[in-house]
Amino acid sequence: MQLNALLTGQPADVLTRTLELSPAERKALLPDLLAAFKDGSEFVEIEPNTYGARNPIRGEQAATALWAILPAGDPLLRKLWLASPTILERVLRDRPLAERKSIALRMIGHQTAWKAIRRMVRDGDLEPIRTPEYHAGWFGWAGRSDGKPLAERLRTEPEGLTELWELLTLEGNGDASFAAYDKYVHDENKFSTALLELTGTGELDRTRLLDLTLDILARDFAAFRAQWYAALHEALEPTPDERTAAQNRYARLCGSGLPRTVSFAVKSLSLVDKQGTLDGEVALQHLPAAAAGRGAATAKLALRLAGRIADRRPELTDLANEVFEAALTHEASDVRALATARLGVTPDAPADIETVVYPEPVRPPWHQRETLTLPLEIPDTPAAIAEALSSLLADPDQADLFLAALDGIHRVEADLTDALKPLVKRATKIAGEKYGAAIPKLLATLVLGLSGRDVTHPPQVEGWRRSLHHRITALLEGTAVPVSAATHQGGWLDPVVFVSRMLEHPEAPEDDVADALLRLAPDTRPEALTLASALTGPHADTIRYALGGPSISQTGWTALAAARARHPEAADPVAALRGEPGTPMTWSAKVGPNAYDLEELDIQETPEIVSPKAPWLGVLFDAPDPEWLGFTNCHEAVSSPYDRDYVEAMVAGNLFFNDIEVGYPVEKAALPPFLDRPSIPGFPGTMLLATTLALKRPAAVQLGTDAVLTLLDRKMVGPRALGEALGILGPHLIPTRLAPRLSTIANEHPIAALSLLDALLPALAPDHRGVFALLELTADLVERGAGPISSETKEWLTRFKGSSKAAKAASRLSR
Repeated sequence: MQLNALLTGQPADVLTRTLELSPAERKALLPDLLAAFKDGSEFVEIEPNTYGARNPIRGEQAATALWAILPAGDPLLRKLWLASPTILERVLRDRPLAERKSIALRMIGHQTAWKAIRRMVRDGDLEPIRTPEYHAGWFGWAGRSDGKPLAERLRTEPEGLTELWELLTLEGNGDASFAAYDKYVHDENKFSTALLELTGTGELDRTRLLDLTLDILARDFAAFRAQWYAALHEALEPTPDERTAAQNRYARLCGSGLPRTVSFAVKSLSLVDKQGTLDGEVALQHLPAAAAGRGAATAKLALRLAGRIADRRPELTDLANEVFEAALTHEASDVRALATARLGVTPDAPADIETVVYPEPVRPPWHQRETLTLPLEIPDTPAAIAEALSSLLADPDQADLFLAALDGIHRVEADLTDALKPLVKRATKIAGEKYGAAIPKLLATLVLGLSGRDVTHPPQVEGWRRSLHHRITALLEGTAVPVSAATHQGGWLDPVVFVSRMLEHPEAPEDDVADALLRLAPDTRPEALTLASALTGPHADTIRYALGGPSISQTGWTALAAARARHPEAADPVAALRGEPGTPMTWSAKVGPNAYDLEELDIQETPEIVSPKAPWLGVLFDAPDPEWLGFTNCHEAVSSPYDRDYVEAMVAGNLFFNDIEVGYPVEKAALPPFLDRPSIPGFPGTMLLATTLALKRPAAVQLGTDAVLTLLDRKMVGPRALGEALGILGPHLIPTRLAPRLSTIANEHPIAALSLLDALLPALAPDHRGVFALLELTADLVERGAGPISSETKEWLTRFKGSSKAAKAASRLSR
């Protein structure tokens, strides 16, 4: 059959004609069908600023035919369009039984496929599938409402009420969980609403559901998802008898690792106690965990419950005292006060803090900094090069390794083809991604070219990637003259090494020379200038000027790079070339609404940077077909190490604006250097560290906390500067989230933590929600001897009135 005759009409008609063909006829059509699908589905500009598939109808027709022809293991099946569940059913029924499940497992994540696969399983035409993707399909099904409440749809869905029990026992992930799904739909479409209705009518076993919620809470699901089950349990309104029967299970939940589950358990036990049916002995055996755990409200409720039990049954006093003793070390002072009052003891005096002076370090001027601290380890064998490139393909954000690998490739004279063979498949996939990020594709091109494959060399670009494109092109062409290769971590180049290289290659390409000038370290420049007196060639005067020599009349790209090297803090490189570098740049920050009325952290330099079209300061320029750069900026940071402040400012703003638990790891661009090669941060770096302490995203928080501890260990960050930076975030701080992180810092550096808090507190409004947590931490540190608070903080404390937790903590701190 001719291709045009096959690909006509609706997808169902195309499939009918394809299924009528013999296996040999189908196989013969495969190349033409693949070409038709690729051509029809290619993403193109249909009209100006309007994009879409080149020929969607033809692409869908070809995809339908390919469903009946491609082998069951072909990865292309995941990408093919699926017109309807009926199409997939017909395709699966045409396959041998052994292939059906293989295709079904590949397709189960597609909602259209999910419905068809589920129907075939029910009919016995397919083995049961119970993968996470299958269970996630239930939430997709629930989300496609046809105007009917979810309870009604569950009633009519075959085996829906049966499978629901299985689904309820699974934690799920992302959006595929009961908690995540119910958060964004109307009440009538929530699973919790449907469950309440179905148990009310008797269609679901209410007692079984009550028991199941407690079973799940005992498993310590993620806090967000566990809370859904606790809320469902309460929404089912357990009767007094049901609560009494469940009290042993409530008691065991006091040992949960989730504070909200512990709170649920203690409240439930208190309700049983009010009914007069509580087994006091059982409750007291489990309440110590609640009294010692996180959350002052829960701990106080546990103490009050233990007190009532002991008052009612004096023979259980010893057990009750164990609950109070557990609370003696609680982080909240009012919890400790309740415990000590009940036990009639004087709390142990907190351990005295050894007095340590924490200076507010100031970064030295550029020409006095020491940046040549950690030499780059250059791979110098084919195996080492292959290992480095393999690591980069897996994680391209390792900027120092990238620079080391580029230098190593130049040094290794042996053929790399055999060593890089294992990387070819992975590199081919990355290079073929149409919308992949620029740096991974650049890496993949390098791997393929070094492996002997024909590749298109990277085009010339502007901006910070120019030097990377140039070096990779030179390596592929065998013309590399790496006078700009970094010698030390952070992208720094020893000036003496650079001049020595230029003595050997005085005619080095302009791109290499400019790249070298933009990474010249401040160290060893006098020695390098002396050595540069022997330089010849077109770049000699420019290099001597960059190192501190006589002025030059040139104004080209390398001259601007030399001005950047000589005056790193100048805002206008052209003015610097005229001998007018101006005052050094200063930084400031503010939080407020942007043009779209969204809150953002804006860190700006003054005076404003004047950027000629030169590859520095990370400035990107529009191109006719701009590449997708991705979300991290690690390579930008080492394209010119002078840009570290700029990158830190950009990353801080990005983290503040996109504070989500699952996101692009932009923190990898700016935080690891503080751990790998600690240095005194400037204002942007201090602002970045402060921002990480205030985030909810755990990966950035952990990395930021580690960086702060490392810098405090080395007296390289000012505690007051860090507190003032946190104060800039002001209303956006959540003190109950920040306090535990500052407690971690206080465990190792109590005096520094108190200094930080002393600078932060006056920047907050007294009615700031949760400020009591910071006040209590400050009071604890003062009582332990970490030092006094400033007169400014004492004045601020006088604004607290009444009997709130914050007022009580302020009163304690004012003594």
